[in-house]
Amino acid sequence: MLFCGAVLSVDAQDVEVKTYTYTHRGETPLYLDVYSVSEDVEPCLLYVFGGAFVTGRRDEKGVVEVYEYFARRGWKVVSIDYRLGLKPLITEPEVKRGLLEFRSMLIDAIDIAAEDLLEATAYIVSNAKTLGINPEQIVTLGASAGAITALQAEWAICSQELIAAVLPADFNYAGVISMAGAICAKERKLEWKRTPCPMLLFHGNADRNVPYGKQSLFGVSLFGSSVIAESLNEIDSPYWFYDAANMDHNFSWRPMYFLRPEIERFADQMAFGGERLMIHQVVKDAALPEVDTKFGMMDYIDANFNPNKPRGADAVVY
Repeated sequence: MLFCGAVLSVDAQDVEVKTYTYTHRGETPLYLDVYSVSEDVEPCLLYVFGGAFVTGRRDEKGVVEVYEYFARRGWKVVSIDYRLGLKPLITEPEVKRGLLEFRSMLIDAIDIAAEDLLEATAYIVSNAKTLGINPEQIVTLGASAGAITALQAEWAICSQELIAAVLPADFNYAGVISMAGAICAKERKLEWKRTPCPMLLFHGNADRNVPYGKQSLFGVSLFGSSVIAESLNEIDSPYWFYDAANMDHNFSWRPMYFLRPEIERFADQMAFGGERLMIHQVVKDAALPEVDTKFGMMDYIDANFNPNKPRGADAVVY
């Protein structure tokens, strides 16, 4: 088991950070940082930051502590840049855009983010020996927009989409950990062409930033964690759905700070241990009041991109 030892002896270990250019988009380089305490070959925790596809950094101050924690627990932690396709919604507020244009921008933003994640993964696989990474033990971890990106990359692999062709044909992640994520697809129902890797899905059912269920806009749907879990259940594919009642989008950053034992158990048992568990865990805090859990697409757009309203956890860009 990867995380079975005492941790007191490793908490004080210095974490080394190395930066690499994994690709260029035009003249713009995209970087990844590798956090490690050892030169040994280790599993890789590949982190994708959140920020509504408009903001965020791979080296955000508030999340570096997370990288260092997992590096000391036996991972090579990799944090990546990716292109922010919805940034013009914030940087160009004077430009009036209709729903059809927003739909196109959203699809493109998710696709290019997933493309960058897959390119970064291909770089890691190709340079695994140099980086000290086991290419068969790469687990993605994403928050909010980063969770959408991680899930979308797995969807692209399983759907054999062109953007996944940068990876070996038989490659798949060892696991995906999604903190308030969704999959964007034109299908009316989420159906897998290839069995996906094990997934750990964290989501609050009162999330007004990323759909917990399904939301559609002009023939394109966002399938949230509850729908993803149902689709995995139908094909007996391993998953753990941590279903947080009455929690909003602020729950999207909490697991990597407060639910680390669940993340480590998922890695040990499901991603690396081969246990084919199918868990739907409903967690309810009795101190929280019952809240509205039904939202429409305009609620999600308003929560993420209305400049006059805070964007929940995405304002923290974890």
